[in-house]
Formats: sequence, C-alpha cells, structure tokens
Amino acid sequence: MDRLARIRAFIQVVETGSFTAASERLGLSRAAVSKYVSQLEEFLGGRLLHRTTRHVSPTESGRIYYERCREIFQNLEEADGLVSGLSGQPKGTLRVTCPTYFASRHILPLIDEFNRLYPDLKVEIMCTERIVDLVDEGYDLAIRMTKTPDQELIARRLAHCRHIVAASPDYLANNPTPMFPEDLKQHRCIVFSYHAASIWPFMKYGRDYSVKVPAALKTNNPDVLLESTISGMGVTLMPTFLAGDAICRGDLRLVLQDYQTINLDIYVVYASRHHLPVKIRVFIDYLKERITDPPYWDDCLHLSV
Repeated sequence: MDRLARIRAFIQVVETGSFTAASERLGLSRAAVSKYVSQLEEFLGGRLLHRTTRHVSPTESGRIYYERCREIFQNLEEADGLVSGLSGQPKGTLRVTCPTYFASRHILPLIDEFNRLYPDLKVEIMCTERIVDLVDEGYDLAIRMTKTPDQELIARRLAHCRHIVAASPDYLANNPTPMFPEDLKQHRCIVFSYHAASIWPFMKYGRDYSVKVPAALKTNNPDVLLESTISGMGVTLMPTFLAGDAICRGDLRLVLQDYQTINLDIYVVYASRHHLPVKIRVFIDYLKERITDPPYWDDCLHLSV
C-alpha cells in the first residue's frame, strides 16, 4: 500500500508540475509528498524528477515510469468502476476539464446536486481555455465547443452552441442599429481575443458576409466581454450561454439576427476504452438530462427585438 501511495504522489507531481499543488490535490503536506517521491526514487535506484526552485519536471526515466504507472492506475480505476457499477455506487475521483466561462455558469451549479446523488464520487474540475490532452494529463473527460470533435476521442453531443451579436439598449439608443455586417465597421466593437484578426463570420443564403471589425476593446475574459457590452461600450459577438441571462433581463438586445454566425456544438469527450467506467457514464447521463437541446439558456431569445 505504501508503494501505491508513493506512486500516486509521483503521478500528481508530474501532472501538476509542483510538489505544493500535488500536496493540495492529495490532501497531504508538501513534506509528505516530497518524502514519498524520494522513497520511490530510492526504491527504484534512479532519479525520476528534475527539481528547480520554480518547477518540477520528469526525467526521461521519470516520463516512461509515469506513463506506465498512469496506465496502471487508470486500469485500477476502471476495475473499481466496474465493481462499483454492479453495486450502483460510483466511487473514486472524476477529473473533468472545461472552458472557464462555461464551467462557472453551467457546470458548477450542477455539481452540488450530483454530489448528493453520488456522495462517494469526488469531482475535480480544471477550468481552462486550452485543449487538454486527456490521456497524458490524466483527465476522465472534457467539455468542448467545436464543429468537429477530435476523431481519436469518443464524443457525446449535449447541445447547440449558438452565437449572437448584441448591444445594450443605451448603446443602440445613441447609435444607429447595424442592419448589415458591413455596418459594424462604423461601430465600437468589443472583441473576444479568440476571434482571429477581429474577423466576425457571417453567412446568409450560402453567401459569406464576414467582416473585420474595429476593436474598441479586446479581451480574453468572458466576464469583461459581457459586462462591457451591458455597460454600453459597444457591440459584441458572444455565445448565448454567456449572454442568455442578460437578454432575459433586457440588458442586451440582439442585432443582425437574419445572419448566421459562429456555429458550434457542445460535446462531452473522453478517451476510448473497452469498458466505460461507471463514474464517466453517470456524469454524462446527468449532464444530458440537465443540458438539453435547445438549451435552457436560449429560452429568452425570442423575446429580443
């Protein structure tokens, strides 16, 4: 059992790149994690980690050992899941990665109920905008917005991810409402930094009306994007799961509704396995029950003019 604890500590240090972060994830002291890894290196007779004052990374031997150990632990978790599934009680830890702006609004509010349904299953959510390698970084599943999911992963579609162009009533009261995408060149536009070169895509009847908009403000933070638009700073292009509440309240109004823009879907993706662990299955089923298509955050769109 001590050897398994040492290996688990080593895996967490590699995945977090830090003894401190690994200790927080494991609920142990930093000194205990460092001791476990040192004991493992002594047992194996070789160094597994490069240590500096700012960063920890695996040696070549450490990387090979990590990959094999991670595979073994995944197999153990899968075996636990299969047995737990027979008793109807998923157990262990479910590691999820999700875009920050979607997690905070639509995933985190669901976790409390999920924890009550499955009290023996712990959920860890990493919020990030980057595409995480599920296998290499040890995650069970990811929630992604995309047109085409990674073909090497299994994808379960949750809902359409609609995007809209919107502005505040105050802004539209003091500026002419854009009727055509080209009109946006005469407006102050608030641009999400992931829109390459500030180009907003538009289609109508199969014809491309994409336009490069002037960026009065550019941000990589969805909350800044939303709040600056509500405050009347300009026009923006954003997903409805971000704008839905503001539209219901009347804080935002839609424009250019006759044009199609960014077209994505929301997927749950996970690595292909012979036997899907019960912890992944119950979480996906739970999400599909609560995020239907069309999604609840689009309920107020027909009220906007």
